[in-house]
Amino acid sequence: MLLRKEGEDVIAITQPAHAWVAGQLARHWGNNAFGSFEPHEEVSLAAALHDVGFLDWEMAPTLNSKTGLPHTFLELPAQAHLGIWTKSIQQVLKYDRYAALLVSMHFTWLCESQPSQVDEDRSLEKKFRGEQEQLQTSIITSLENDYYYGPLSGEGMIQRNRELVSLWDWLSLLLCMGLQEERVIENVRTAGGVTHLKLCPKDESGTRVSVEPWPFQDDSVSLRCEGRQLVQTYSRRGELQEALRAASPVTLKFELVRR
Repeated sequence: MLLRKEGEDVIAITQPAHAWVAGQLARHWGNNAFGSFEPHEEVSLAAALHDVGFLDWEMAPTLNSKTGLPHTFLELPAQAHLGIWTKSIQQVLKYDRYAALLVSMHFTWLCESQPSQVDEDRSLEKKFRGEQEQLQTSIITSLENDYYYGPLSGEGMIQRNRELVSLWDWLSLLLCMGLQEERVIENVRTAGGVTHLKLCPKDESGTRVSVEPWPFQDDSVSLRCEGRQLVQTYSRRGELQEALRAASPVTLKFELVRR
């Protein structure tokens, strides 16, 4: 779950809702400068469903007693987080193996790039990476031997597609949590090399953001998702869950524009 500050209130955004924004970004991505990606549907599916394993947790989120609000995805214990990631991969595998491969690679990349500082958690991460690397090898072998997927399964193409899924995930997180200052995303692939993306909020709410250089097909991009408005903090988990069920839905709209 993500928590977005809106005045005195908080908008709770589920992980699957945030992932939907990542999927929307995928469908708008690409132009002469940044190139396109293949297979388009499978890569877009990976972006849109990468957090599908959170669905059960989001139905009954846990309470952070320090904040009186739901735990965010950053506050979950490693064992819970890795278990949810594993479930996401297993569930996406029911849709498509190429998409599941990208989701698995995205999560193992997160483990490698952001390792825990706790010994016990690092052990859990090592086990997770080992399991996922075995799965990735199996899926890649099956794709390479597939008439359709074979030409789309070279190491360079798969790695580029994983990088795109990770990029859209990060862009969506920045938008959903509320971009309040300029941010730079480094080492973004283009059609002929790499560049840095500069994101600048154009309003106080961070819902209108300029992007430079421009990586999308159209001159502007409209995105949306839903959240639930929380107007107070809570002392009991059941109280929090009931409040979320009763909370008013809030439609969040984002607009990306050229600088």
